[in-house]
Amino acid sequence: MDQSIKLPHIKFKPTIKQKIDFHPSELNKITVPEESKMRAKKYQKSNELNDGSVILMFEDNIVFGFDFLYNNEKYMVQEINPATIFYSNAVMCHRLLVSKRNQLISGSPKVKGSALENTNPSDFANFFQVSVNMIINLQATVESFANRLIPTDFEFLDANGNEFQPSISHKINTALPLLKGKKVKRKESNYLRQLIEIRNELIHLKPAGDVNSAYKIVYRKLINFKYFEVLQAVKTFVNFYEEGLIEECSCKKEFFYDISVVE
Repeated sequence: MDQSIKLPHIKFKPTIKQKIDFHPSELNKITVPEESKMRAKKYQKSNELNDGSVILMFEDNIVFGFDFLYNNEKYMVQEINPATIFYSNAVMCHRLLVSKRNQLISGSPKVKGSALENTNPSDFANFFQVSVNMIINLQATVESFANRLIPTDFEFLDANGNEFQPSISHKINTALPLLKGKKVKRKESNYLRQLIEIRNELIHLKPAGDVNSAYKIVYRKLINFKYFEVLQAVKTFVNFYEEGLIEECSCKKEFFYDISVVE
């Protein structure tokens, strides 16, 4: 059986965080135009949302955020880089995934020298649930990260100079290396390719012709997929283009998902 590896939880990072060389209290000395004061009061009293960025100021830095309405009350919150959230989700799935795969293996009778036994359908279903969660979140990490780095006005042109809609593979294998002047190693690229392929197979899952065991090819891939290796490859890919974005917390504590039952 596989052994679970302790994976410290991931730090969430704002999309924009900037150091400041002054104390926020110094802003109280600045004279604010009356027009700006009136605009601020109107904004505070209305349900109007800010089209720009909300800036949250702390002692030594500012963080960009956004406002939102909930039950007619206006709130502000930091805007967190989605790549750190998606990757954290994947990390938190890993311990449960290992447990459910072990449960699936131990609950499945061996073909050789084994009497037929009843098997629990939950064994595979529970493994499938958490494996898909991990794969989807890893893919989302890669794609949201690539989309953030590639400028919105970047033109994807084919050999004839015609614009086309790029795949995630094209973005990470062609566009990003072109923009950044460097490319991740082949080992990581291969793991990312495997991730994208199995994610696409899951999203577009359909019977493979054989009506009896029509999903066995994809299901076999899920059982043997290199989850830990792909998890590390995604981290390497992200930090290769933005150093330190995916960062383990210094507390070294592991946060993980589990299944609870409510009677």
